Amino acid sequence: MYYIPEENKFEILKVKNLLERRYGNIEYSDFLSPFAQKYVIDVILKDKNRRPFYQTWGGYEESERKVLAIFSDSIIEGMDFSHFPIDVILVDSDTILSHRQILGTFIGQGLKRDKIGDILVKEHKALVFVKKEVSLFITTHIDKIGRDKVKIEIVNKDELDISQFMQNSGKRIVCSVPSMRVDAIVSHGFGISREEASDLVRQFKVAVNWVYIDKPSHEVKEGDLISVRRHGRLKVEKVLTTTKKGRISIELLRFS
Repeated sequence: MYYIPEENKFEILKVKNLLERRYGNIEYSDFLSPFAQKYVIDVILKDKNRRPFYQTWGGYEESERKVLAIFSDSIIEGMDFSHFPIDVILVDSDTILSHRQILGTFIGQGLKRDKIGDILVKEHKALVFVKKEVSLFITTHIDKIGRDKVKIEIVNKDELDISQFMQNSGKRIVCSVPSMRVDAIVSHGFGISREEASDLVRQFKVAVNWVYIDKPSHEVKEGDLISVRRHGRLKVEKVLTTTKKGRISIELLRFS
């Protein structure tokens, strides 16, 4: 059974409503969080009575926040992702930009979070993936991020080199754990006590691969992504060695 955090309930409800009121050949959701995507695909779209054809896309291959497209028939076959109503906004500044600043500015101008997808920042430039319905508002009403003047324009996504904006710079941590229990790894990854890590799990504040868990003994494996509310994320990058005493040396990537 999936635990649904309070902040995700509304976006899941909106998808349920979208399924109920389908009018045309294709219907689109707003941008969904990774948790909502997984819940929708694993739970809602597996219902045999309502299972439609679908695609998800966030504007580029590795996107985290994505739009769900629901099809009334098999027209999805052979289709690429160009039909998705997503624009790419380029923000250009003389000062260093941050994800938090950009998101805060957009929301401060009245935009809803679910109209905004991923924000990729590289020093003085940023790419922001948005629903087409808000792109004109952004380019005509926003000319500052924080107190700094910026240039904002819609760019052709087919001419972009997204890789220049991709960041894989998590902090690398090598540590030794007694087991692959999630509480042990969260404890070492964030430098908190084992007891505090266990409490976070029991309070449904820890998700493994976007599924919230409540058992500190839950075992994780190489490649798993662990999200801890108000702390950040850990990726179990590699399981290195096991000592004669049974301790496991692992390599983690920590993202704040």
